[in-house]
Amino acid sequence: MAIQISVSGLAKFMKASSAAQRTLLRNQKFQYTADGKKRPQIVRYSEARTAIRKYHESGNEVSVLLTAIEALLKKEIEHPEKDASRIKDNVRAVNTYMAHSSRNKFTVLETPKPKYQHGEVIVSATPDLYVDEGGRKKLIKLDFSLPKPDEEVVQIILKVMHEAAAADGLGVQPRDLIYLDVSRQTQHSGKELNKRLKRDIDAACETIADIWPRIKQSS
Repeated sequence: MAIQISVSGLAKFMKASSAAQRTLLRNQKFQYTADGKKRPQIVRYSEARTAIRKYHESGNEVSVLLTAIEALLKKEIEHPEKDASRIKDNVRAVNTYMAHSSRNKFTVLETPKPKYQHGEVIVSATPDLYVDEGGRKKLIKLDFSLPKPDEEVVQIILKVMHEAAAADGLGVQPRDLIYLDVSRQTQHSGKELNKRLKRDIDAACETIADIWPRIKQSS
């Protein structure tokens, strides 16, 4: 049976200690309940990502972002029992994008779901946005977190996205693989990816495949 992990999960695994690696894999392996249903997962910036996608689909109508912010603020007031810090983070993310990145003229394309496979491990590399900008197709990963992203993690994510996109025949050039650090208005691209990084990624996949069968739910 194939082992499935997200590209962000793989990057975290590659940077983690042995104990943290086992915890990460255990959470991945046992994400289903006894009756086979997937345990609900909270994606911290889901509302921000949805709002930004709708904004570009609308032809950059700023009212889309303003409406999203209003809805989030209303949710915070009407449901104080919800995770207020998560809602505030989404408001911050949309405001920051609106201030610094909203001028991008993208034609939003149907989101592909490219995957990178090595042995038993399948790494999902679905982008947050798949767009056409001036005739060039781009895969974009959005990062809204306040801490600066680890440069090595960014490189791992871009490399896996590049390999997965190539395998899927998406026709995206390395320079058009974009990791957008929204909080710092910084853009990373796959233009100068380390070719040797694929070897490290494959080695990590092999380690995952080796550890996976021995991960127990109570370990």
